[in-house]
Amino acid sequence: LVRLIPLIVLLVLFVAFMSSSSMLFNSVGTERENRIIEVLMSSISPSQLLGGKILALCIAGLLQTATWMVAIYLSLTIGGSTLSLPENFSFPPALIFWTIVFFLGGYGMYASLMAGAGALVPKMKEAGIAQYIALIPLFVGYLVSFFTPFAGSANAVLTVFFSIFPFTAPVVMIVRLSDGFVPLWQVLLSAVLTYLTAWWAVRTAAKMFRAQNLLSGQPFSIKRYFAAIVGRA
Repeated sequence: LVRLIPLIVLLVLFVAFMSSSSMLFNSVGTERENRIIEVLMSSISPSQLLGGKILALCIAGLLQTATWMVAIYLSLTIGGSTLSLPENFSFPPALIFWTIVFFLGGYGMYASLMAGAGALVPKMKEAGIAQYIALIPLFVGYLVSFFTPFAGSANAVLTVFFSIFPFTAPVVMIVRLSDGFVPLWQVLLSAVLTYLTAWWAVRTAAKMFRAQNLLSGQPFSIKRYFAAIVGRA
């Protein structure tokens, strides 16, 4: 069970990121398809529309994640004897704090990219790969994190790299923290880079929330999506 704790934490974060980001994508896509977004944009700006959606779902996702982490903490501390955990085992309370920190940064990053993809999809039935293209780095981080506890490679060079790389840090760093000791400078560097990337993602998504994107009927394309990310569309 002790060896599975990092995987339990990984599952909590992965589900939280996937569900929250997907809800934001579906919300933007559905409102655009039903033309509700035209009514909304008559009274608020695209940036206000994006900010409100991200904030609302962020609060919901944060409460969900915090509840799960507290439940895991209480189960492993209060019910340690029932679960036959070693006497010297202790679940680090700081892990809950860092989980919330990286969830906020990771959510801001992935939710923004998903919202930007939703802004470029004219109809939900045509969403296809658009719903998952922004989450590809998260899948990579999930795979790295999944095998880390079994391989005993929490401090391997590749694992350390992915725990600092902003797009995979929100899951890989938390798994490293739950699996063993991580130098504080690595945690702080990872958090700073994650939040800087989240800030960039929010600004990028806000540019995609322009009227010509939200109200146009152009089909979604990977080329157009990445062109919008780099500011060429």
